[in-house]
Amino acid sequence: MRAGVVAFLAPSLVLLTIFVLIPLGWVIRISFNENVGGAYMRSAWVLDNYIQFLGSTWYLVNTLWYTVYIAFFATVLSALLAYPVALYIARSTGFQKSILMTLVLSPLLIGLVTLVYGWIVIFRGGGILNSLLIGLGVYDEPAQYMWNIKGVVILLVYIGMPYMTMSLLDSIERINPFLAEAARNVGANRWTTFWKITFPLTMPGLYAGLVIVFTLNFAAFAVPLMVGPDETRMIGLLIYKEALINNNLPFASSISVIMIAASSVTIIGLGYLFNKMILNKLEAKK
Repeated sequence: MRAGVVAFLAPSLVLLTIFVLIPLGWVIRISFNENVGGAYMRSAWVLDNYIQFLGSTWYLVNTLWYTVYIAFFATVLSALLAYPVALYIARSTGFQKSILMTLVLSPLLIGLVTLVYGWIVIFRGGGILNSLLIGLGVYDEPAQYMWNIKGVVILLVYIGMPYMTMSLLDSIERINPFLAEAARNVGANRWTTFWKITFPLTMPGLYAGLVIVFTLNFAAFAVPLMVGPDETRMIGLLIYKEALINNNLPFASSISVIMIAASSVTIIGLGYLFNKMILNKLEAKK
């Protein structure tokens, strides 16, 4: 049986090693090299690149913390918007459900660059979004979404919605529908039923969605690059600029390692928080 398990896992482990572990090891090794003028680097084992980032209050506040804030804010918005969508799809059946799921997954079927360019048409001064908001009386003149962090957040939420919706939908469909019906029979309203029954039982799906979407938002660079302002300080875009524009591979590699570490710490923190919430609810029921 052990031989069968090893044979079954071997292809995945080989691919994981080739495409994840080896490149990650290379990035970690490069992060200790010394940068030399003229787009060269010298093999070394120094901490200068890490000290340059972690020892700078500007980088810690204006890059690392700023990226965590934007990524977390966009992730929370994705969760708030995805919950009603997932609940509605879970209650749908047949052809209607297939259409709704296709609409939710449609952003994933389009290339990211093509998707962003489509939103640029929507965001521009005389675009659909501004025309709609002006027509509704929200604005008197076009608002700026291009080259603005507002456009970045909207796009991050739009891209994260499918992942969040499908994660929540999986958990919602696992809930026994008789639990909600029993809660309503004893006088619980819709909000109480959701908060006492649906929300606790969908916490695994919510956690999975938060992890996926936060990781994507935290490492985003294409969206800030194409829609954000020139001074956008998100960490993924900083890595892109240091590696491909400034040709400082050691510094870019060290920032990549710091980004992975910060993302991992945040995810572990979320896991601890969710486990604590679940344990508190179980103790309250006892």
